Amino acid sequence: MVKIEKIIFDTNIIRNIEPKTFLWWRETLKQFEKVSELVFPDIVVDELKYQKLRQLEEQKSKFLANTFHWLKWLNENETKEFDNLDYINQLEASEDINYSKIELKDFSILKNIKELALKKQAPFEKWNWTDKWFKDTYIYFTILEYITEIEDEYIFVYTWDWRLKEALDKHSNIKTIKNFEEFKEKSISEFYDSYFLSKLKDELSADINEDDILDYWVNINWNKVVRVHVKNTEIESEYRVEVEQGEIISIVDEIEYVVRADWVDPVKWLINSWSFRNTHFMVAILSEYKNFLSNDEIINILESVPSNSQIIPDEDVQQFINDIYQSKKDIIEKELKNEIEKFLS
Repeated sequence: MVKIEKIIFDTNIIRNIEPKTFLWWRETLKQFEKVSELVFPDIVVDELKYQKLRQLEEQKSKFLANTFHWLKWLNENETKEFDNLDYINQLEASEDINYSKIELKDFSILKNIKELALKKQAPFEKWNWTDKWFKDTYIYFTILEYITEIEDEYIFVYTWDWRLKEALDKHSNIKTIKNFEEFKEKSISEFYDSYFLSKLKDELSADINEDDILDYWVNINWNKVVRVHVKNTEIESEYRVEVEQGEIISIVDEIEYVVRADWVDPVKWLINSWSFRNTHFMVAILSEYKNFLSNDEIINILESVPSNSQIIPDEDVQQFINDIYQSKKDIIEKELKNEIEKFLS
């Protein structure tokens, strides 16, 4: 069974004040509908309805004041009594593009919203003279809550708003896109292709299907690393497969570098290193496997640099930190970025 990836849409893509259809950008939405599950935050749908309602109320007033309304002997009371909201609800009910709605349940996040607004942090504008983007911030927390409630390891968010994108891009399980082409580039479904699955079967000498494709990310070389579940008889393992333009270029069994590190997770042991010797040992191992490290692993390592006194700026350690930092510096917090730059200087 083919896995269906979920895409959450920001307001812009469905904004539509005209009264003929409920949703807008219909061709684009139908493209996504063929290959993914469409998800709209409730505030996005509600905003759409209120936009339409304001437009219809305005047009009704203009129509009543229009000379042709009485020249055509139209009934003024009928026009006044036309229920705009009921009409919009009918439009929504008859919408033939399938989507689901999500809503925020935990309103304790209002404290977080207030803090982001006061600190001018994304999705809020950074300028001192404005507090706009409340709706985007509400969408942001709705998305964060939703992804904790589903089994999917990641979701897509379609947005054209750069501040919302900035906030979402800090989360490795959220992939922002701005069009269908970018979705295709970032979609795991490309690894469901029969050609790629057959190549995996050959390389891993195992029966691989779509359900065995667990996750993927972009590595420090801008190639994709696919995490694959493999079961041979009673033995189960997970492999990381580096892919360049659809072709497999390298593979590592996740157990391999654990064995090299004396049966411990070298990422965790580097993060919690208790000696300079241990730091050098784990860096030596991880340097060989740095192409396979995920975004989460890289960020966790970088976050440990300023907090762990045993991670010292010796040449080999600096080189490793620099290698994993350079391609990921755009997705880490400014404060951490400053700390890493200081460490590397």
